[in-house]
Amino acid sequence: MAEDAQGEGSLRLWLRQTPLTWWLLGVALFAVLVWVGVRYVGWIVFGLFTYYVGRPVARWLQRRIASRSVTAGLTLTFVILPVLLFLVVFLSVALGQALELLSSEAVVALVERLPIQTENLPTDPVEIVTLLLDDPELTSVLGQFGVAVGAVTGTLFNTFLALLFAFFLLAEDRRLAGWFERTVLGPDSLTADYLRNVDRGLTSVYFGYTLTIFVVIVLAAVVYSLFNLIVPEGLRIPSPLLLAVVTGVFTLIPLVGRSIVYAFIVAVLSLQAVSVRPALLWIPVVFFVLMVLVFDNVVRTYIRPALSGKAYHIGLVMFAYLLGPVLLGWYGIFAGPLLMVLTVEFVVDVLPRLVGADPEPVRSAEAAPAGNGSMERSDSGGDDGDAPSG
Repeated sequence: MAEDAQGEGSLRLWLRQTPLTWWLLGVALFAVLVWVGVRYVGWIVFGLFTYYVGRPVARWLQRRIASRSVTAGLTLTFVILPVLLFLVVFLSVALGQALELLSSEAVVALVERLPIQTENLPTDPVEIVTLLLDDPELTSVLGQFGVAVGAVTGTLFNTFLALLFAFFLLAEDRRLAGWFERTVLGPDSLTADYLRNVDRGLTSVYFGYTLTIFVVIVLAAVVYSLFNLIVPEGLRIPSPLLLAVVTGVFTLIPLVGRSIVYAFIVAVLSLQAVSVRPALLWIPVVFFVLMVLVFDNVVRTYIRPALSGKAYHIGLVMFAYLLGPVLLGWYGIFAGPLLMVLTVEFVVDVLPRLVGADPEPVRSAEAAPAGNGSMERSDSGGDDGDAPSG
């Protein structure tokens, strides 16, 4: 026993005298975590997005319910999951309308005028399935069915992990942030200040801008559907749910924004009116006027300021949302805004101190004055997607 104790004491002494060993162990553990993070980066970012979307609701519940686990569970069950299910159903219907639009007579006529040969392409679903089954790479229908089941199962499992990650953050975010600040960073360190600003930025982008797009999509879908119910026969907005999704996405485009979608709808309605009865041309004009003067003013005056707060220039947000999926894949819609916030806050908060200058004194997104000239704090009404023209 004495020899074992002496050996253990010698091992501890050796480890204390060789901190390089601990550094190597720490680097190895960090490398393992990076490897895991790279494999699941998309779902980690999705879980982070889910956390920021649900955090305002969870914080509101925490003021009324003592248990943080209960508030996190209630937020996921009654806020996050219903929203996700609604989006899945909504986007599925929109995708169906897109496929229906692509198979319409107008699109078929346009394809026939393209300078490429399309006669040999199968159009019947049975022919497409037969062609796929005749492919030598597709050995059996059961094999393909197994692949599809495996993909769906893997997606559901990864979604469960992302929601579990969001649940952990909703329940333990304050404790984790407090421990990390006290133990690792220090409350007055530059890193702590940078991370606090990143946290505020992600709250604005993930919760504010994303919720703004979501609300615009829902309202546009309601308006377009009601319009189709009240207008005379022969005048219809084609694929209203699909165009509602496009309207929400185009909210991010500066200056013209949603007016592009309105102009397209007016053009379609005008063509329908000319073919049905030219006297109905006043309907597209009234539709455009109401959408620009009423719908856009509601979004610009009430919805967007209340949700997004204009914490970042709308141009930066637009490029983050549009380029993210192009560069990174499906999870780029969540990772793009994250990279934008990390970069902007570094340029505004950290870079000036590194070169010996003073960072901007205004850190609150809501308190930033209009036209302050910074690259990420901009409230100029004519320079975003809610400008009067769109």
